[in-house]
Amino acid sequence: VSVLQRIGCPGDHLFLFNHILRCPAGVSEWACPFIQIRVLDNPSGVFHFMQSLALLMSPVKNRVDFMCHMKPSERKSSSSSGKESGNWTLVDEGGEEDEDPETSWILLLEDDLIALLSQFPFHELFQQFLGFKSGG
Repeated sequence: VSVLQRIGCPGDHLFLFNHILRCPAGVSEWACPFIQIRVLDNPSGVFHFMQSLALLMSPVKNRVDFMCHMKPSERKSSSSSGKESGNWTLVDEGGEEDEDPETSWILLLEDDLIALLSQFPFHELFQQFLGFKSGG
């Protein structure tokens, strides 16, 4: 990862980002430093920023196939006293769940998505668009 970040092209950075998005839930704990997007002093910085943002905001293609070998074992605890899952369960007005419990383990946690989104330098993007220099 270090070599690809240092001397890789934007395509290599997107390659890393795609693999991070296909990792099991909990990537916020270890993978955030691997996402480095530079907008200023980079000729393709805005394009790289927008491509990465589109990847994060879109459903990850073939994530189920990629993670089929990583299915966690069933838990026996029936009490919900601890932090068992960071996933949200959406329920409509009829009390029906939107998610299938059999496949909900595949989804990234909300904390993962927030941590990955925090790696995007929106301030650099606005500086580039508005023509501000970093010194003010």
